Amino acid sequence: MSSQPVSAACNRLIWQPGFAGNAQPLADTAGQVTTSGEQMAKMRVHELAAELGVDAKAVLVRLRELGEFVKSPSSSIEAPVARKVRASFGARPPRPGSPRPSPMRREHVDPHVDRPGFDPTAPSTRQFGWRSGAVAAPQHPDLLANVERVRYKYPVLRDHIDALRSLGSQVVYAGFCRQDGFRDCAIVHVRFSGAIEAGFGFTREVMIFYSPHEDLQGRTFQAAARELGGADRSITPDIFFMWSPDRRLQIKLNDWSRPAKLAIPLLIDDEDELSLITLLRDYIYARDLFYMTTPVYGASFFGRRTLLQSMRDDVFNQRVTGVFGLRKSGKTSILMQLKEELQEDKVVTVLMDLEAFPSPPEDPTDDIVSDLRRRLIAELKAHKLRTQELSQLQERPSILDLKNALQAILKHLHKDGHRILLLLDEIEYLTPADRIDIAEGDMPRIAQLLSALRSIVQESENFTFVLSGLTSAIVEGGRLYGRPNPLFSWAKAVYVKPLEREEADDLASTVGGKMGIQIEPGALEALHEASGGHAYLYRNLSSAVVQHLPTDVFQRTMTRASVLTELDDWKSRVQGNIEEMVQHVKRYYANEAVMLDVLMDSAADFKELASSEHVAVRRLKDLGLIHEQDGEFEVSVILELV
Repeated sequence: MSSQPVSAACNRLIWQPGFAGNAQPLADTAGQVTTSGEQMAKMRVHELAAELGVDAKAVLVRLRELGEFVKSPSSSIEAPVARKVRASFGARPPRPGSPRPSPMRREHVDPHVDRPGFDPTAPSTRQFGWRSGAVAAPQHPDLLANVERVRYKYPVLRDHIDALRSLGSQVVYAGFCRQDGFRDCAIVHVRFSGAIEAGFGFTREVMIFYSPHEDLQGRTFQAAARELGGADRSITPDIFFMWSPDRRLQIKLNDWSRPAKLAIPLLIDDEDELSLITLLRDYIYARDLFYMTTPVYGASFFGRRTLLQSMRDDVFNQRVTGVFGLRKSGKTSILMQLKEELQEDKVVTVLMDLEAFPSPPEDPTDDIVSDLRRRLIAELKAHKLRTQELSQLQERPSILDLKNALQAILKHLHKDGHRILLLLDEIEYLTPADRIDIAEGDMPRIAQLLSALRSIVQESENFTFVLSGLTSAIVEGGRLYGRPNPLFSWAKAVYVKPLEREEADDLASTVGGKMGIQIEPGALEALHEASGGHAYLYRNLSSAVVQHLPTDVFQRTMTRASVLTELDDWKSRVQGNIEEMVQHVKRYYANEAVMLDVLMDSAADFKELASSEHVAVRRLKDLGLIHEQDGEFEVSVILELV
């Protein structure tokens, strides 16, 4: 029998990237292939530590974490226990018959002394476990000098560097804060080892912010948070370490931190080689980045790249876009992400939620115009741009006065290349079909406002707007409140459909990686199948599974079984959310609501009506509520959950 499969499998026992960039100490069945002699042999803790290239104290700590209580480095452990320890450090098992390394013959290497020509990533000096993929020690004299300057101000930096180096990680940048009032604070960037990056989802350097204050204030925390956004180097945008001599550092940071800006107090135990790993585990594993009840953007936003690029092109080509989809499908998140990405392109963006205004048959136009003026002034001032013409208007101007003032300002902004983008969210509240005839109802000023916005787009070179909501009637109907619809056959309608499997996998794997979770392919399949790819339901189900994963381990894995275990309870909890989504559709889409009821009662009757109600069928498909395959129709997973 060939030994090739066994040796190949054994080679996989070192730290390797897992699915979607995560890494874990793989322990497949090949790791349990041993000779009968090895099965019976015992070894001492210090011998195993020498084999792994770590301190014996680190092995004792790991044994305790694995539930094995061993007294001292000279204690003996059984071969199965030794295999568990090796797997937890990501190390290969020794070949049968190979001699064990002896601590008496092992060359002592001071990890804090740089040796000429020494490459810690070379095969002959490879370090196992969290040291795998070690970062080369810094050599540039400028960096070394900057580190010394920071260390002179903050002597604790030496201890931190020692702890980092012991885990194959290095300081790659050091300097002082440039913000006024915080110039005595220091900033250090760390590049973690490949194993740590993979295990905790890091893809960039991580910042450490040092403060000298014994009574740390919130303004210093805010200064540290600003460094994340203003750094010249690419650093992790949502996690940073913070150190100060304040005895209440941990309490304060726990209170001030948020999932989007997690500050970890850099409090490590000099006696414990793995205390930094434990610190990362305690804070990163405690996060639930899947749980989101509000729109997401920035580091929390994933997917929809094609749609965002299309909308970005529309802004610069002055095309008006309508973004439509079910409630909680991610429409507002897309608008906020678009705003975020356009900040550096001299685009002043105003986002208005129309749900906050009166809804027809009560006329909301005056309130919308007044609030739009106020928001425009605030955004322009924030960008230090001209507001004179808008400021001179009365607080509740007419549509025409607002239009003229805005056009005057746009001419001045155009000289410097600035644009204005208006985002009108929850647009369905202007067209409630259950309350008023949106084609011929007596609400002409809404159509007049949209006509004014269209005129500004046509008469200016640096203005456009985006509509977002459930119903596309506002761009698809020829008449709007007794007037020709100014957006009919002019604005482009796009639909936010459920996440495709590839997009959903990327979202789950990336977010999971930030929490130190590896998600197996079977779990990814189960998440998508159960949620239908609906963005909110997908994240909500993922969150439900995460809440029941263990946090007292050094590698968390989401399996298909862990997803299926949560399904029944999760379905009962989201029942109300799904029913609200469906009722919202029925409120604004009368024909579509009838067709949905028909399909849920009889697929044959629905198929018979489909040819005469092709507009309703198309909208239901665009919204992701029904599917058609080979001329047959069926409801989506979302409706099956009701």
